[in-house]
Amino acid sequence: MAERQTGSDSQHSIGESSKQDERGSWIRAAFQWTAGTWQRVAQSALVRYFFPGPVYTRVLLLSAVVGAVAAFVAASFYLGLAGMSRLCLIDGMGYIEPPALGEEPDRDPDQYVLPRRWWAVLVLPTLGGLVCGIIVWRFAPEAEGHGTDAVIRAFHHHAGYIRPRVPWVKGIASVVTIGTGGSAGREGPIAQIAAGVGSWIAGVLRLSDRERRTLTMCGASAGIGAIFHSPLGGALFSAEVLYSTAAVEHGLIIPATIASVVAYSLYPLPHGRIFVPPEDLRYGSPVELIGYLLFAVFLVPFGCLYVRTFYGTRDLFAKIRLPFWVKTAIGGLGLGLVALLFPHVMGGGYGWIQRAMNGALPVKLMLALAVAKIIATSLIIGSGGSGGVFAPSLFIGAMLGGTFGHALHAWNPALAPQPEAYVLVGMSGFFAAVAKVPLTVLVMVCEMTGSYSLIVPLMLVNVVAMSLSRRWQLYEEQVPSPAHSPAHAGEVVVDVLERLRVRDVFDRGRRVDLIPASASLHDVLEIVANSHNTYFPVVDRDGHLIGIFSLHDLRSALLGIDSEDAIRAIDVATFPVLTVTPDDDLSTALRILTQRNIEEVPVVEVDREGRKRVVGFLSRRAIINAYKQAVDQWRSAIASQLKQPRALQAEENDAELLTRPQAYGTRERRAARSETSRRRRE
Repeated sequence: MAERQTGSDSQHSIGESSKQDERGSWIRAAFQWTAGTWQRVAQSALVRYFFPGPVYTRVLLLSAVVGAVAAFVAASFYLGLAGMSRLCLIDGMGYIEPPALGEEPDRDPDQYVLPRRWWAVLVLPTLGGLVCGIIVWRFAPEAEGHGTDAVIRAFHHHAGYIRPRVPWVKGIASVVTIGTGGSAGREGPIAQIAAGVGSWIAGVLRLSDRERRTLTMCGASAGIGAIFHSPLGGALFSAEVLYSTAAVEHGLIIPATIASVVAYSLYPLPHGRIFVPPEDLRYGSPVELIGYLLFAVFLVPFGCLYVRTFYGTRDLFAKIRLPFWVKTAIGGLGLGLVALLFPHVMGGGYGWIQRAMNGALPVKLMLALAVAKIIATSLIIGSGGSGGVFAPSLFIGAMLGGTFGHALHAWNPALAPQPEAYVLVGMSGFFAAVAKVPLTVLVMVCEMTGSYSLIVPLMLVNVVAMSLSRRWQLYEEQVPSPAHSPAHAGEVVVDVLERLRVRDVFDRGRRVDLIPASASLHDVLEIVANSHNTYFPVVDRDGHLIGIFSLHDLRSALLGIDSEDAIRAIDVATFPVLTVTPDDDLSTALRILTQRNIEEVPVVEVDREGRKRVVGFLSRRAIINAYKQAVDQWRSAIASQLKQPRALQAEENDAELLTRPQAYGTRERRAARSETSRRRRE
């Protein structure tokens, strides 16, 4: 009986294995059929007429697919987060947050209940941190933190590659962290989850690195656009978040827009604005801009405090010699202690933003909540918890806006006739200052509130706050411009070379040995023997270029000849001669050198009749030296402008360690990040 049972189990396992193989084959066949269909559509005459090429068309079609998948992924994440929040916050703590009227229009805006069980405020975030730490540590260490930096790092350094397991781990860990009261938001997790979907689709279809980068960022845009009900903001997010200056990734705008629009349209949950501001909020007169200008300056030190507290806490936890999951549990406990005094800091806090927007919170409480939220967010995410920083930043900016607006209104009502307007403007201005995405957050706040009446002060505060906050940034993986991104290394070389001219590089004082076309081989050998050159132009009686030969050509001509007098210089020369003029750019010169695989090219001046006179030579080495010098000068100028010369050098020195996949979560990686943060602060 035992033998028969064992045989039956073996047959059963073989059957299950064959079924799994069949399912895997069916999935692969489905993807191959889909890829072939897209390829045929991309190569059709109609599509080629409207689009520049099949690769571009394929990216646009796939960006729509990524958007469709991201819509349902975002909805699943939102429902999971809502379920966990109900289980832990409402049922566990007895805490009912005020409604964000756009998401819950049927609830009374004054309906909320503070936590009834103080012990649950301590226990549940601690357990949430513990479970999150175990999941992240065991399955995907790169899923720790707020997620957006991981997406930026994948674009710049990993060709858009995100491990397929990361979206699952990030989603579960974030639901646990935020659902148990963690002070974090939905932006970072959904960006990394949806970006992972885009990366996975690109990997299944075996697309190029460039296409994978595009689909990865399309996924991030789609997730943001869907879950925040902000299609235009989601589209701008991917293009703007990669860089810490005003630089934008222009190539992402169109595919990211398609992905975001599709995700927003197919999002299965209710659409609409998240917040409902008072209907009478509007920009009245230019006098009010004085108040908003002062408010932008007011936000700057708090932005600095937020960023330095956030990364200072992370560096502190990195130095603690304890298991990763113990650190996340300590972070959860720290949040619980803060929440005992200010339970408002738990979760995203959208309901409290709504109350501040309605003018229902005292000034002193709003200021205290802004500081408490900075501490709570730093403890949760800095310890290794999983969650975004967008919602906490909106919360902090809203509370600072309410504080400043009411204080300014009490001092001079003419400067702030509607203090509640500062809540909305503060949400945008604060995140623009710390995250360096002024356009994205401006559009997102307008779409999340359904109001564009304050767009003038929003623009002013965003630009001024960001301009005054250039010395720190919330997203460490941002680089100043495409020139600093490995993703654009080749493009930057071409761009720099196109700006340099031959006249600025070639040596006019160098001796050029011109060989008369009628010179005998004996005369040629005598000139070559006394020269240090490698290439020798052959000219006519008037000194115009008609050919050229190299030392290699001369050696070939010497083989098998009977008499030196029988060969003239013109017989050794090759023509037509590829040349450059002093007005040509170095990109053109380098292309000529590469085509012929030569080291030097003649520089000529051309008269009206098209005849060429040699004025010098341009070498490949001179082009390379000019390029290096131009890039060094350009980077020095940017570093001086950003006042971060040490930080830029530190990023280059630490790049290898910070981007090694096997170093995720290790002590060396954390130490390198800590050192990079310290250099940035300097």
